[in-house]
Amino acid sequence: MAQSHTAKAFDQELERLTNSICAMGDFAGKQFTDAVHALLHGDETLAFRVIDQDRQLDAMRRDLLASAALVIARRQPIASDLNEVLGDFKVVENLERIGDLAKNIAKRATAITSAAFPDDLVQSLVKLSSIASEQLRRALATFAAPNAEEAMAVRQHDEAIDRLHTEVFRELVSRMSTDQSQVVGYVHLLFSAKNIERIGDHATHIAEAAYWKATGHEPESERGRTDESSTFSGS
Repeated sequence: MAQSHTAKAFDQELERLTNSICAMGDFAGKQFTDAVHALLHGDETLAFRVIDQDRQLDAMRRDLLASAALVIARRQPIASDLNEVLGDFKVVENLERIGDLAKNIAKRATAITSAAFPDDLVQSLVKLSSIASEQLRRALATFAAPNAEEAMAVRQHDEAIDRLHTEVFRELVSRMSTDQSQVVGYVHLLFSAKNIERIGDHATHIAEAAYWKATGHEPESERGRTDESSTFSGS
């Protein structure tokens, strides 16, 4: 549980900052789900909306970083209090990256709006994005109400995203060799799947920031890495 501070006003400023960051997180999460929907359903209008709305996310980032810097300047926190605000900086930066990755998926969606992909492949990508979206939701929840045990559970769950991404990667590479007519579309899906996996990584970084916020230190163990797509030889 996050500690209370001597100055009630400081607590209130931190709470407002946390609430604003969670609002940014909700917006980034919606950008992500909309981008994937546009990609898999050929919704060009939705894709362009995601691309355009990325500017709003960038504005949120600028405002939140300015607010966090103002808290530091005004309160001059030390030790654990300073760590708490620095943890907020980390979360904001990760949310901005999630927004960038969602925009990248949306851009790829505009390139393949007329493509029709096999249902089983679409469902695999839906599953991958759903798990990553849930990872983000849980990470934001444990950041809003710091809980070290839950933060570690979220961190551990990133391995499931890595494993599924490896499966999707292998399936896409296999399909490229047997269905030449869809190669361009599969390439876009391949990069989009990697963007989804990276969104899961950023959600995990948010959970690690929540752990730091709850305990005052980083997790002692290294995070497991089970994504084998970078070493896949195709043989």
